[in-house]
Amino acid sequence: MRLFGREYSIRGHGNKKYVQKLADFIMDRADVIRQQATVVSTVDLVILTLLNITDELFQSKQVKDKTLKELEEKTDRLLKAIDRVV
Repeated sequence: MRLFGREYSIRGHGNKKYVQKLADFIMDRADVIRQQATVVSTVDLVILTLLNITDELFQSKQVKDKTLKELEEKTDRLLKAIDRVV
């Protein structure tokens, strides 16, 4: 697998296609950042890419947590309504 101009050998992952998909995702994000920002070094590009991917992960987690909380609240209300009827 190649990332940021360097070849990496990943051990312990049985699915090489999946690992390559991850690498492709990272490089696609890096290309977008490279086009949008004035990046001087590869280290800067890596850090900006990591920050962007981490931001997306955190935002997704917040949405998931909010949705889960809403579902739990609705479930509680439905169970209470069922208990009143039964």
